[in-house]
Amino acid sequence: MKFKANLLAIFLIASASANIWADTPSVISIINQDVSVPVVIIVTSIYDFEREISVRVRKDPRFIPTDVLIKTVSEYVMTDAKGIVISSGYEIDVEHDLVIGFSGGTAEIIKAAQTPQGLQVISNFKDKNGHFVSPPASSIAMYNTSGDKLCFTYGNAQSVAPDISITLLLDRSGSMASTINKVKDAANGFLNLLPPSAQCSVAAFNTTWSYEHQGFQTCNGGGFGFENIVASGGTDIYAPLKDAYLTFAKPEFEDHQRAILIITDGYTLEDEARKSELLRLRGDVLTLVYFVGGSGKNQLEGITDHFVADGGDISQSLDQYFQSVSQAYNTQKVLTVQSCRASAP
Repeated sequence: MKFKANLLAIFLIASASANIWADTPSVISIINQDVSVPVVIIVTSIYDFEREISVRVRKDPRFIPTDVLIKTVSEYVMTDAKGIVISSGYEIDVEHDLVIGFSGGTAEIIKAAQTPQGLQVISNFKDKNGHFVSPPASSIAMYNTSGDKLCFTYGNAQSVAPDISITLLLDRSGSMASTINKVKDAANGFLNLLPPSAQCSVAAFNTTWSYEHQGFQTCNGGGFGFENIVASGGTDIYAPLKDAYLTFAKPEFEDHQRAILIITDGYTLEDEARKSELLRLRGDVLTLVYFVGGSGKNQLEGITDHFVADGGDISQSLDQYFQSVSQAYNTQKVLTVQSCRASAP
């Protein structure tokens, strides 16, 4: 009776915790029911992935802020438009002499480029719990690295360049047979969650690869051929990934946010020479991997920006992962630096 009472108490606590994420389903799983071993309750949600996910590409080593610069910036008294001090969670762009802060959490600079309208910065923001959010402009502050406050316009990133281009690479090898239908359903749902400005391509691979629709098209427009994907054969992850990198190297994608999402169980022969070639080709293409159980994580280590394994129930786990990635794109904001007009006397 004591064990049952304790178990009920644990479930009540877990249920209360789950209510925090009322807008997304939670998973409660008992790892061990042996009375001699404590019961472990796992509550997972979209936010578990959101805390980890970033669609920021790797920085050029030349533009990684030094410890001295980070310390210097931390000593500035940065405030948002409401006068709230921003003491942490800011992002430094050394190349463009820029610091962006969010008084409600953290800021990430996804892409910055000079345009006829001025320096344009695509950014993501997360609240203090790690959720992607679209904060009001009054909660954002922009400075240069000398501590001078900058003025900016602020709006949804989907209304401006750069465009978002995403390639999905789905493993259709024989070892994926038990999960391929769940993967196809989740991937199709993901495309419908992306912003209207995003364009996508979808390829399925085993030892070869193919695109049902050649080239890119609106992500939620259908016609990607999920119904034709059947699991069979061996696996070669490197070949379709190389092809995707070569496509993104074309001039028409130069100013795009480029991302490749790989769904695989990782069973492939490791080849260090081919991995090195992929590293040379990837450039600033964001590369994310969702790993469906199995083994062989090291076959993609060093190439990817983010590597996550499924949480047991692939249908829910993969759906939540895709929701997190789509949130990252849907909540992006564009800040355009403009001259500050002096206040009238």
